[in-house]
Amino acid sequence: MLSRRTVLTGAGSALTLAACRKADGPAAVQQGKELAGKAMSAANKIDKVGIQSYTLRAMMEEDFRGTFQMIKDVGYDYVELNGRNWAQVSPADLKEMLDEIGLPSPAAHISYDDTVPADLSPLIGTAKTLGLKYAVVPYMADDQRSLDDWKRHAKVMNLAGQKLADAGLRLAYHNHQFEFEDLGGGTTAMDILMNETAPENLDFELDIFWTNLASVNIETLFKRYPGRFKLCHVKDMKGDPNVFLKTNPSYEEIGQNYMVNVGEGDTDFAAIFAMNELSGLEYFITEHDQPKRPYEASIAKSLNTVRGLSF
Repeated sequence: MLSRRTVLTGAGSALTLAACRKADGPAAVQQGKELAGKAMSAANKIDKVGIQSYTLRAMMEEDFRGTFQMIKDVGYDYVELNGRNWAQVSPADLKEMLDEIGLPSPAAHISYDDTVPADLSPLIGTAKTLGLKYAVVPYMADDQRSLDDWKRHAKVMNLAGQKLADAGLRLAYHNHQFEFEDLGGGTTAMDILMNETAPENLDFELDIFWTNLASVNIETLFKRYPGRFKLCHVKDMKGDPNVFLKTNPSYEEIGQNYMVNVGEGDTDFAAIFAMNELSGLEYFITEHDQPKRPYEASIAKSLNTVRGLSF
């Protein structure tokens, strides 16, 4: 079982992160503060909570609009979209629907391939149509994870982030566990992305579940890369991450055996969020890759847990 201490100390971590330079570049553009989780009460409670729509992808195939309405009715303040959503309806129609429901979307997951072309006007146009502040690269394919690949990805995203910043948008990268694997000599993909991109060009969305699954010391991560994490996936885990390192289960098995609704696992979220001034976290987005039905009860449990945190 993962104890409160394990989450913060990362005992038994299988990786060594290279020291990074402090984020001494210009402060990241502060947008959408009305939705930012940084707007907390004096008791240090998170007032604005979002959800990643990927959580409810199965339901969306059955009732697209009704799923977003349920998210609103449960009490979420905003939704983080993903490309599946505007594949079902146009970005303009999706924005109109969300406006009618009263559910803004400050961030969305996009494809890494969208950041590669020299002309980013299609990506920028979609982001502005949806009213996004953040475009988030969520994943890197299995065959794109060598040391040289990551160096190339860093260059691509650094340039894309600069172009998006010029357009009033922000680019971010979302981690899984593989970004913390040793690529040789103690260097990880996270080291490369952090050290070979400028803070003003690339932010990060910390997925707490995948980071814990990699047995990463979250406090040390924040100290090495202060201010770089603007968004996070609030995702809970139950079980010993060392089992993952030994058995290497499939993605489906991880979702079934390790992921639980927020508040049903072992993660000390309050301790993590107590470091928000250090990490830079502003957007708090619940997610569960394989939630159990009834979905409404599942997402409500996660929302109520986050709202009930005090730190």
